Parts: sequence; structure tokens; C-alpha cells
Amino acid sequence: MKIYNLVRMTSKLALTGLFFGLASCSDDLEITPYGEPTSENFYKTSEDAEQALTAAYNPLWHMYQDFGGSNSSDIVFGDIGTDDILKGGGRVNDGPHLYEKEIYSLTTSNLAMEKIWDFNYNGILYANLVLEKVPAIEFENEERKSGVLGEAHFLRAYYYFDLVNTFGGVPIIDRPLNPGEYNVPRSSTEESYAFIEADLKIAIDNLPSRFDMGDDYLGHADKGAALGLMMRVALYQNKMDLVKFYGEQLFLLPYELADFSSIFQQVGEWGSGSIFEVDFSSNSDQMGGQMARMIRPRTKGGIGFAQIKEGLRNEFESNDPRFEASFYNVPGGYGTEWYNRKYTIEPYSDYPFPTVGGKANNSNNIRLIRLADAYLMYAEAIYENDPVKAVEYVNKVRRRARGENPETVVPDLENSLNGKSLLEAIYHERRVELAGEGYRYHDLVRTNRAEEILGSLGFKKELNKVMPISFAQIALSQGVLEQNPGY
Repeated sequence: MKIYNLVRMTSKLALTGLFFGLASCSDDLEITPYGEPTSENFYKTSEDAEQALTAAYNPLWHMYQDFGGSNSSDIVFGDIGTDDILKGGGRVNDGPHLYEKEIYSLTTSNLAMEKIWDFNYNGILYANLVLEKVPAIEFENEERKSGVLGEAHFLRAYYYFDLVNTFGGVPIIDRPLNPGEYNVPRSSTEESYAFIEADLKIAIDNLPSRFDMGDDYLGHADKGAALGLMMRVALYQNKMDLVKFYGEQLFLLPYELADFSSIFQQVGEWGSGSIFEVDFSSNSDQMGGQMARMIRPRTKGGIGFAQIKEGLRNEFESNDPRFEASFYNVPGGYGTEWYNRKYTIEPYSDYPFPTVGGKANNSNNIRLIRLADAYLMYAEAIYENDPVKAVEYVNKVRRRARGENPETVVPDLENSLNGKSLLEAIYHERRVELAGEGYRYHDLVRTNRAEEILGSLGFKKELNKVMPISFAQIALSQGVLEQNPGY
């Protein structure tokens, strides 16, 4: 991964940025100072375009590198307060913004709300700059120019999707703003989703598949990433026909389910079933991520957040090999004493303890879209109209989980399964396959099960299906931004 100190830009919707390149899976680091070029002498060459695109990736990377960002992500903040994840830490109110989520008493000064807003609108600003400036730049390779623009559309869609999932409808900003234009009112949730879908359609049409590119392309969004994200965007809107349509396009690409025990190991980075990841390296004190530190035990140099509740542990069938590949137990300390193996380091993973940059500088890639998730989204989309095929796709995931074990281990679902029983089987499979990856809260909200399952934990349907917008943003907008009801 190459790193570039690029252009400094500021906005009321974006903080000062350092921009980090994605160009190589080798994780070799190069640092090149570019000063602070203005728009008049930048955006001239294809190299400028690539660096501007790199800037648009930086907030996605930074969400998992920044201390406050990493514990504001769905992996930590998102699933705290569900029946899967306990806040953990060192005491009951350790991490006040996480404690607010755990008891569903969120305030408008919550750190996570500020981080989610800032990081995503930073990314949107940088993506908008690419989309505004790059069309006028001459490229020797016009396909690469289309790819750069396609990646910017993907990133803008990803950032808006995170915002909509957190806050509901948000201000849609589709170009760099001039002074005096910053106070943009919120669009509706439906309008926000329509904008996301439009961006992803462009990305799908213009991005290559990573299978047609060299290893240097790893780390960039590709056609598979755009299709996978479009499936998720459609699923969260209950647009099951679109989930099916885009899933069938995704499955034409040569992805394959990988052995589950390897997926979240270092050897599993960008494996056959990985559709999109955020790359990290611990070869420099600037390039590692915080996630492993966030969730490993305090007795092992971590902070101990996002511990695994008994309910999730009990959801696994007694012989499911995914249990050991997903969790580990370390006695002592506050909480359940069960931890997420998917984002940890040695001796609970093959990811090494960082040797430079301190214990927060971890090289674990963040797996954002996986083939198994796509299979389960597809099964959920078709279970009513084509239950036999839905069973087939769930069984693909279960057979991979079984591996070389006897057929009594994670046995196949019966082909005759249908209706509510099949849907419950799909929900079960999502819960165990994707455990600890940040989907439980969103799955419960989008399927209208959150109040029933989380009500005893404090969840209130009409309030907590979205989060409060930061008071700082409301004040900055001079009242143009409207707060979510109840906050």
C-alpha cells in the first residue's frame, strides 16, 4: 500500500485530510510530499486524478484507523445494544458514547454520531471533487479514466449508505460546495436511497472486475464490490427483486466460498470469497488499524469492547466449526469474557502483534462485503417465490461451514423447507455466519424484529431505528438541518 501526503482541503462538511494510496497489495510504503497544490495547478494529469481518488478512499480507511472512528463503526458501536454484543471495556460506563447505545439513551453530543457524520461527509467531498475535476483530465487509458470515476461513484454511494443507515434521510451534496452553500436541508430517506442507487448503477457499468486486473488493483472497488453493495442497499429497502437481479449478476463473477477458518486470518485477505476489504498494514506507524486493539481483552493489551453475549454463543449449533473460528474466551476482567476472533491478533489469529507504531497499529484488513453474505441476501430475496433455490444458497454456506466433517455437522436444510420456517433458517444463518461483523442491529431494524428482540434492552422502535444528528451539525447549519424526532 502506497501512502501519499496529498492536497489539504477544508469545508464545514470536511476536516483537513491526509490522503493514503491503495495502489499495491504488497503493503510496501512510500511517502511522497506534494505540498498543498491549489485546484489551479492540480487536477492536470492522470497521476493527479489517481491521487485525488486516493483522497476519496481515505475517510473509509480512517474510520477504522482513528480511535474514535473504529469504536464508532458498525463492528463496535453498531451491534452494541443488541442481543449479540455487550459493550465491555473496563467497567459498566467505560466509553460513554458506547454506553449510551447499550442502554438506548443516545444524546446529540454522542462521539459516534460526530465521527460517522464527519468521516462520511469528508469522503463525499473528496468523491465529489474527483467527479467534478477528473472528466476534464486527459488519460492515455480511457478505460482507467472510466474506472476512476466509477470508483468515486462507488465511494460516494458507500458513504451515503452509512449515513442513511445511521440517521435516515440526509443532505444530498452532489458537487463541491461554494461558500454560502453549505447549509443543505435533509432529503428524505427514499430520495437518499435513490441517489445511492444511481451512483451504484454508474459504478457497476464502469468498473472492471478485480479478476481481470493484476494484484496491484486489490484495495480498489470493482464491479463485484458495486454489485454486492447494491444488493445490500436493495435489501435494506426490502426491494427483493433488485436483490435477486444484482445477485445474479454478482454470481457470474468467479468468486468462491473460502474455508471459514481462513477468512479473517492474514492468509485470507482478498480470498476467493472476499468482495471488498479495507486494507491495512503494520509496516509503518501510520498505516495500521485500531480494530484489533478495540476488541481484544484488556489483559492482552486491548480495550475489551464488543464482547460476545451468551445469546449469540447459544445460537450456534453445537458442532458448528464457525464457533471456534469466530470467538475465543479469556477469563478475567469485566464483561462476558468472550471476544471476537475475526478481528484479533496472535495468539488468537495469525495476524502478528505490531512491531512498530504501538499496539494500536494492527494490520487486520476489514472485510466489508463477503460472498456468503451475498448468498444469504439472495436467499432472503427469493425464499417466497423460489424456496428450493433459497435452500440451495443457504446450503452452500452451510456446506462450506461443515468442511470435511460428516454430514451431521451443520447438516443441510431440507429441500422441502419453505415459508416462515425457511425465513427463520435464513435469519439464523445470517446471525452465525456474520457474527461480530456489524450486521445484527441493521438486520433486526430492517426486518421489523428490533422492538420484539431488543425492547427489553431499551430499544424503542419509533426512536432508536435511527440515531440523533450531532448538535454541533444542527447548530452549524443554523437550524436548516432538522433533528430526528425524539432527540
